[in-house]
Amino acid sequence: MLASTAGNSHDWGDEVVLFNSLSGATHLLERAAGQILDQLTISPGDAESIALKMADIWHVEMDENLVSYVRDVLMSLHALVLIERV
Repeated sequence: MLASTAGNSHDWGDEVVLFNSLSGATHLLERAAGQILDQLTISPGDAESIALKMADIWHVEMDENLVSYVRDVLMSLHALVLIERV
C-alpha cells in the first residue's frame, strides 16, 4: 500500500484530523490510523511490513492480532481513498 494523500494533518489528542487536498475532504482518524498513514508515507508496504514497523513504534508484540488490526486499518484508509494499492 502507498499513501495517496496530499494534505495537512493535525494531532488532536487520541485522534488525527486530516485534510486531503486531492479530494477536498477532511477526515477524523484514530491516532493509530494516522501513525500507520505516516509510515506508508515514509515507506510503502503491506500489512505485515507495516505491522512490524508499528510493533516497534508502539512497543508491542508483533503477532497475528497486530497484523489483522493493521490490515483492517489499511482497508479503512483505502475505502476513504487515503491510500492506494501498488
